[in-house]
Amino acid sequence: MVFIAMRNHPRYQHSLEELFLRVFILVDDWLKANQERFRLPVQANQVASYSELFTIALVGELLAQPYELVWYWLVCQNHRGLFPRLPEYSRYHRIVRNAEPLWAELAQSLAAKEDEDWGIEVIDTKPLPIAKGKRWEWAKMPEASKGFSTMGMVWGFKLHAVVSLGGLFRRWAFVPAHAHESRVVEGLLGRATLGDRAYVGTGVYCPSRKDMKRQTFWPRALSRLRKRIETSFSSLVRSLHLHVGQVKTFWSLRARVNLKIAAHNLMHSGVLV
Repeated sequence: MVFIAMRNHPRYQHSLEELFLRVFILVDDWLKANQERFRLPVQANQVASYSELFTIALVGELLAQPYELVWYWLVCQNHRGLFPRLPEYSRYHRIVRNAEPLWAELAQSLAAKEDEDWGIEVIDTKPLPIAKGKRWEWAKMPEASKGFSTMGMVWGFKLHAVVSLGGLFRRWAFVPAHAHESRVVEGLLGRATLGDRAYVGTGVYCPSRKDMKRQTFWPRALSRLRKRIETSFSSLVRSLHLHVGQVKTFWSLRARVNLKIAAHNLMHSGVLV
């Protein structure tokens, strides 16, 4: 599998109603197949099913809607024919955030369906800043820390991720911004994994530092393969607005990022084309 060209993305191939329907069928089948494991709570007067609410959240990400409240209002106003009984936004928001582990499992299940598996994965990190500059003084998130990243000095977290050569996220973890790669990489490795020089000595196959006596063989072809994860991160940032919006808790941050990773894998897995 290779990355889908922009013109072939589901958002450009289907009408909005068809996209809602395709995503709903996929989500509903997946939830039914895993209902014994998830055991989602059902209230006596619950309106709208979890499949409907999860569909709204995923389609909003596929359409690059940066503001959850605005997107939900648009769905309530313009698509009552598809979703006749929707709850208040506050309840929708809680359900989407409480589904944090489900978004991760959905993303991983989509990655597991890849047609081609070359036995090689790629690992890298992406900063998740909560605040910059003097805003650190007002940031109230005890799990976050100050650390250096590709975006400069930030207050927040790092997203450590492993992707397939097809660009789908398979495993990932959230760590404070100051944490070194060696602290988390062991729990993410599963097979032949490529990385950059930051992963020297961690079990990741990566180019050597220039001052090292023993140099690792690193042809240009491996550099091209390693850039696959840069393309995946770019999709999260540019197409799915990874850095847009504010969160107040570490739990909300994880839920938000997991949802975007699930949407990314849904978009690039080819199941909606």
